[in-house]
Amino acid sequence: MHIDRLFAEHFRNLETLEWWPHRHFNLIAGNNGQGKTNLLEAIAVAASLRSFRTTKLSDCLTFGEKEATLGLRIERRGLREDLGVRIAAGQKKLFLDGKAAPSMAGYLGRLVVVLFAPTDLGLPQAEPAERRRWLDRLAFNHEPAHLPDLRRYEQALANRNALLRQQKTGHLDLGLLDAYDGVLAHSGIKLIERRQRILQRFTPILRDAFARIAAPGLQADALYLPRDEVADEAHLRQLLLTNRARDLARGHTTRGPHRDDVDLRIADRTAASHASQGQCRALVLAMKIAEIRSLEADFGEPPVLLMDDISSELDAARNRALMGYLDELGGQVFLTTTDAAHIRVAAPRQVFVMQAGHLAETGRFDRTISPESATGGS
Repeated sequence: MHIDRLFAEHFRNLETLEWWPHRHFNLIAGNNGQGKTNLLEAIAVAASLRSFRTTKLSDCLTFGEKEATLGLRIERRGLREDLGVRIAAGQKKLFLDGKAAPSMAGYLGRLVVVLFAPTDLGLPQAEPAERRRWLDRLAFNHEPAHLPDLRRYEQALANRNALLRQQKTGHLDLGLLDAYDGVLAHSGIKLIERRQRILQRFTPILRDAFARIAAPGLQADALYLPRDEVADEAHLRQLLLTNRARDLARGHTTRGPHRDDVDLRIADRTAASHASQGQCRALVLAMKIAEIRSLEADFGEPPVLLMDDISSELDAARNRALMGYLDELGGQVFLTTTDAAHIRVAAPRQVFVMQAGHLAETGRFDRTISPESATGGS
């Protein structure tokens, strides 16, 4: 799968941008603050309807504008489709081939993207919420139904917490609290089961990728750590009811999959507390490679890879391993950097410079495919 064309209007500092990227490797260079990350964010939002920088899509609008538009022309398994998103305050409209999409479920999953950002390198030491977000992105990419379930859970959780805080004013609707418990239990058990299922499939691929990058004999693992062992929906609902008094006292929901974690391990020990910084970074690099490989196994072709200035954060050995993997990938890559000299790949590629939200092509390094097939035409 790959992107033939990107259109963005009033998105961040990309006031009006139309771009036909290279079919394989796109290197976007430029100083900080010029819009390189905005470009990757536009692709991610158009593909997954979620930003990796904010929870409110309205934050992505160009200052002073009321609406932003994103469009992607994609090719997957030989078929082309047009995806479109129109974003305004508090709402978004989805389009497929120029017509209103029938539903979010019908839109999601048509383009699969994997993001690799500098903040990912700190994942082993991060707060549990960051590892849950990584796992939920992994689950969503494999099974798009995960995102609607996650959104229903998050909305019910926010409403339940707001209701719990009303107890201090003496206004507590127990019937409404029961209703939110029902939504949390119904959606929550789906999140738990899908997270567990995805990690069981992912971990063997992670072990193989880590063995190729790190020292021989070291094994990596990603284990799901539920706050509570929950057997089914009824069990989760009972857990919420049992802890209701505590939740009322604290003003928030203390049990459920929003409190779960992922234990990232090296040599059967938690990486954050027992591994070196180099080993932790090798683990994260292996996780991204494993994510791509697992998705390629599911879909029969590699996902689109978004890399936000990663090369400057890796040591020479890890950078060589990453560049070697990118040469072998065969899929489409979008990589940003402040210094193009850091990026040494032999794959067919195109170099662009981003300045104040505008892209300029500086050179093509492509001996294997024609310019027409590289851009997908106009």
